[in-house]
Amino acid sequence: MGTPEASIHLNSVGYVTDQKKTATLVGMAGEGVSFTVSDSSGNRVFQGVFGPPVSHPDMEAPVRRGDFSPLTGPGTYRIQADGLDIQSPWFTVGDGVYNDSLRLCMLGFYGQRCGVPVRLEHRGKVFEKKACHTEDGYLDYYDPNRKGERKDASGGWHDAGDYGKYIVNAGFAMGMMFSAWEHFGGSIASLQLPIPETGGTLPDYLAECKFNLDWMLKMQFDDGRVSHKLTRTTFAPMVMPHEDTEKRYFVPWGTDATACFAAVTAQASRVFRDYDPGYADVCRSASGKAMHALKEVQGSVNADQSAFRTGRYARIRHTDMEWALCEYWETTGDEEVYRLLGFTLHNENFHVDVDWDWGLSRNLGLYTLLRSKRELPPGLKEELEQDLIAAADRLVANSRQHPFGRGLKRNYWGCNGSIARTTMNLMEAFRISGDEIYRLTALDQLSYIYGNNPFGRSFVTGDGHNPPMNPHHRPSAADGIRDPWPGHLVGGPHPTELDWYDVTEDPRTNETAINWDAALVYALAAFYDPVAEQK
Repeated sequence: MGTPEASIHLNSVGYVTDQKKTATLVGMAGEGVSFTVSDSSGNRVFQGVFGPPVSHPDMEAPVRRGDFSPLTGPGTYRIQADGLDIQSPWFTVGDGVYNDSLRLCMLGFYGQRCGVPVRLEHRGKVFEKKACHTEDGYLDYYDPNRKGERKDASGGWHDAGDYGKYIVNAGFAMGMMFSAWEHFGGSIASLQLPIPETGGTLPDYLAECKFNLDWMLKMQFDDGRVSHKLTRTTFAPMVMPHEDTEKRYFVPWGTDATACFAAVTAQASRVFRDYDPGYADVCRSASGKAMHALKEVQGSVNADQSAFRTGRYARIRHTDMEWALCEYWETTGDEEVYRLLGFTLHNENFHVDVDWDWGLSRNLGLYTLLRSKRELPPGLKEELEQDLIAAADRLVANSRQHPFGRGLKRNYWGCNGSIARTTMNLMEAFRISGDEIYRLTALDQLSYIYGNNPFGRSFVTGDGHNPPMNPHHRPSAADGIRDPWPGHLVGGPHPTELDWYDVTEDPRTNETAINWDAALVYALAAFYDPVAEQK
């Protein structure tokens, strides 16, 4: 996908009042291009100059940055390149600019619900689907002796553009969302969502999370082991979910899914304790059973997926166990787990990963250790803090060198989710150090996602300027509505930063997935402003 001959790219959702504000002029030769920022009434409120060209490894067109950080007054604005017929999209400045985006992303999770009818509205469009996959699931492949037998595993979220439900990725997504709660719960507890459970005993944010967690609990068996996934044997065609009527099966257990489950349910026990102690106890018990199952095998067991052609979510490095040890110890203080955790930290070269996705989950456990009030082995917390700061410094350096402020260098399937996920390292570095550069760099990653990128487009369906219209997402393709289901982050460009194709047929760059959406939820939650909701 190319870009116009010359265009101004910026964060089309908006800028927090005190953040560094930059826009990018793409494709204009010459020197000294000035610009003017005008408000919605046409008043000129700021003037500046786009800087000299900066290099981009994948772009031949000149790229220049313009800084308008002194503009702090709340309002709606756009940028005009002086003397040229080039204008930016409209954008907002204000302290609550990401509130609606967070709400929309959470609505995206509601839209992924399985087993129940769903109806949501966005920008005058109504999106609906009927109850689906109510017969989930059958045990033919989990236990051949139980062929034809059904065990209830209805509910949960569809994983991505397909209708499968995968413990590894669902758990990874839940870990990020529960981390957002533990890090920013004081703010997002007041977030109101248009979901059936709104106004109940749980905050709406946790009510949506619980819908998926309820399904995860059904994936555990009496011996503590957890089925790897629940899917058909092949991917469904591009139909609405209720039209996908082929049988769906529990896939055999594996240690990745069981460890991921143990981590999430241990974390959930802490998260739900103040609201529903009984449910918190259920989660803690489930986590303990999973940990016991893992202890019994004392090694890695790869789930047998040989009969399935759906998403594998098979890890090369089994970091879920490291994550599980951190979460279970934080929840229980178990001395045996503490000793094993210390051994693992010493022998597995624990470090904070800079660029990570579902295949590397240990960062989630390390954040828990960094925030733990329990007594850690001598010197461990200081070592982890130093490693986290070093990882965040690499992100800051990458962001400064990149014309659009992106913190990651690599392009790969789902890299947009990883860009959003960098905010976890950055915001923890900000918490530990108090250095604003980490917070500002986190905001730069949101700017990239919402339009300050080579395409000048938002990567989130239904949000920002010229968002994706054709994601690889079955309900969006099959419901007969031109607009896609809103609130989903598409995977993003690769192998180069210019290789993004907004077509349904390209899951490689244009699919959606809950682990990418969850990373974006964390990033947006970091800047949610409950005070602005009252204005």
